[in-house]
Amino acid sequence: MVKEVQVKNYRITLLRKPLTTKQVFNVDVRAVSKEDAIEKAFSRIGSKHRVPRQLLKVKKIKEIAASDLKDPILREIASDEKIKIHQ
Repeated sequence: MVKEVQVKNYRITLLRKPLTTKQVFNVDVRAVSKEDAIEKAFSRIGSKHRVPRQLLKVKKIKEIAASDLKDPILREIASDEKIKIHQ
């Protein structure tokens, strides 16, 4: 039995808590749930900026429209109706 899954677009605001100054990261991801979106955001910031998860705090998570995505590749994937994900 094939079950279709609805993939949503999220914008996650993360706050890094170093010793001297705070740094804010805004990450756009596509995920099935908010928990998956947070995991992807932690993974992306950790690999790109080498920030440990213990120093990151989720300030805001918001579902956004496909047209609001900043990354053009994600926007193209979100607008393509042929792409289906089955579980």
